[in-house]
Amino acid sequence: MHHPTPCTRRTFCSLVLGTCACLLMPCPSLASIAQGIGKPVSDEALKAEFAGLCAGAEQMLAGQRPAQELSAMFAEARKAHARLLPLPDIGGAENLTYPSFLVGPQYAALYTAMRPCGFSAQDVGKLVYDLAVYSFEAQKDVYRANGQRFFTPEYFVLLQDWARRSQQRRYPMDWVQTVFRGDGRDFDIGVDYTECGLMKYFASLGMPELAPYPCRVDFPTARAEGTGLVRTTTLASGGKVCDFRYKKGRHVAQGWDL
Repeated sequence: MHHPTPCTRRTFCSLVLGTCACLLMPCPSLASIAQGIGKPVSDEALKAEFAGLCAGAEQMLAGQRPAQELSAMFAEARKAHARLLPLPDIGGAENLTYPSFLVGPQYAALYTAMRPCGFSAQDVGKLVYDLAVYSFEAQKDVYRANGQRFFTPEYFVLLQDWARRSQQRRYPMDWVQTVFRGDGRDFDIGVDYTECGLMKYFASLGMPELAPYPCRVDFPTARAEGTGLVRTTTLASGGKVCDFRYKKGRHVAQGWDL
């Protein structure tokens, strides 16, 4: 469930539902790092983006519950999100995984508000996944351009440096990963995560059941970017590693159902 995207755009996707915009990235979206290291996002900006996500979610669930119930539920989600800020430190925007960490309070806040209304962690995960698919389609040209940059030699150097720094384990909530080249046949770039920041974050909140769901957004992200992701296991599913294998132009067959 990973891959960094620059903070400025990567996680702020325009949603085609109404006028909302949302921070819907999976874990680190590697291809998006190609835009460069992002700038820190203020708590007020994060609140505004989450309000947009809630507006889109409310539209998506319209008709499934009374309108008044949905309005109250997402109002509570916005309050829960504000209480979760600021986030734990993982090195700020110089950490390429920083934008991925920003989705943590989004999932947690939605779950906090939706669970008392009978929604499961999987329901929350599917809602965010569907919203993400809409947003990727709305900005497919930008994502595809990022995917092209992902396979450049300069980008590979950036990724390896980022991985080496993660192995110093300076920040308890950070990801830890290695980056390596493939054989050009089965994959071009491999990334193995041995520690997951979102897993640690959700566990610290007593919500470990949320951890598998950001992982699933990695597939529509890779489909939009054209990075040909294949993955066989994740830490959140009980594996010893999250094994990302990227092949330029390969069809991404995996999705919500893995």
